Amino acid sequence: MANELAHLNDTQLMQNLQTLGTEFAKSGILGVSNPSQGLIVALTCYTEHISPIEFARTYHIVNGRLSMRADAMQAQFLRQGGRIKWLTSTNEECKAVFSHPEYAPEGVTLSLTIEEMVDSGIAVDSRGQLKQTWKSFPRQMLRARVVSEGCRMLTPGIVAGVYTPEEAGEFGNAPARTLDLSKPREVPVQALPEPEPEPEPVSEPKDITELLIEKEVIVNNFLCNKLHWLSGEQTWRNLAPRHMDSIKRRTAQFLEKAEAYFKEQYDE
Repeated sequence: MANELAHLNDTQLMQNLQTLGTEFAKSGILGVSNPSQGLIVALTCYTEHISPIEFARTYHIVNGRLSMRADAMQAQFLRQGGRIKWLTSTNEECKAVFSHPEYAPEGVTLSLTIEEMVDSGIAVDSRGQLKQTWKSFPRQMLRARVVSEGCRMLTPGIVAGVYTPEEAGEFGNAPARTLDLSKPREVPVQALPEPEPEPEPVSEPKDITELLIEKEVIVNNFLCNKLHWLSGEQTWRNLAPRHMDSIKRRTAQFLEKAEAYFKEQYDE
């Protein structure tokens, strides 16, 4: 798809990507339900030089957010030299040792239990009941969480700003509760804070991931051609942690400079 659009100028490119995004929304494929989500898919395919089929193998759109499949995260981690040794994977607990020849040669042990997910509020709904996905697939849900945590800890460039579908599905949930697993019932206890960031209300500023996705072409162009923080087919998702931290500290200034540089190129 990228090769087919390479000859277009920036205005034509955006128009074509928006048209493609609208068609994705009309078809309902890839979990797309509206043109805005369709544009995210089209931009991702274009900037990462992947087909819609490859997108479906790697990403999901969950609650309006771009999310990466846990198995795709794991595959990327292994391709980059990482290793995973599974110690336990049951309906009650998942434990694994994550290692990398450069970042963690001795290995890091990570574990999660269903009790921890319940106590934090992740695995229960607003009534304090175990969610259907956690009730039906507890082993897979725990494993996806452990994979995400391990990849973020050792190779954050793989998942910078992107969550697994299991994580993205939790955004905007009701306050956390505790649950008696042996006797499911509503438990009126004091709410605990969510361990994952909730999406910002529409009246508040958007988070950096949404901003970077919305300005994908402009941002990648600035990072590659002006700052030289990227090369080849890389996108802002491949940024080194220190570069991502720099953008987070000065997001408004960064986007302003990126847009100015883009406009300067376009005017020429």
